[in-house]
Amino acid sequence: MHVSLSPKMQQFVAERLERGEYASADEVVEAGLATLEQHQRAGDFEPSELDRLLQQGEADIARGDISDGEETFRELDQLSAARRREKIK
Repeated sequence: MHVSLSPKMQQFVAERLERGEYASADEVVEAGLATLEQHQRAGDFEPSELDRLLQQGEADIARGDISDGEETFRELDQLSAARRREKIK
């Protein structure tokens, strides 16, 4: 696969290489794609929504109201997928 980068992104990659943060341009691009993947897995939350949900979860834990982690992650994946579908419409 061949990927073309804008001059601005080429400069970004070059700066990371000059700093010694990465050994190759491929590594910089892979790191960017990994970050994108993490972002998509985390979901597309509105500003401060994730903070509110985390506070709610901490309060639930304090009350002893806890859920199975795997089930919770499945629910988050479904919520995120539903939000992406809504944005496409």
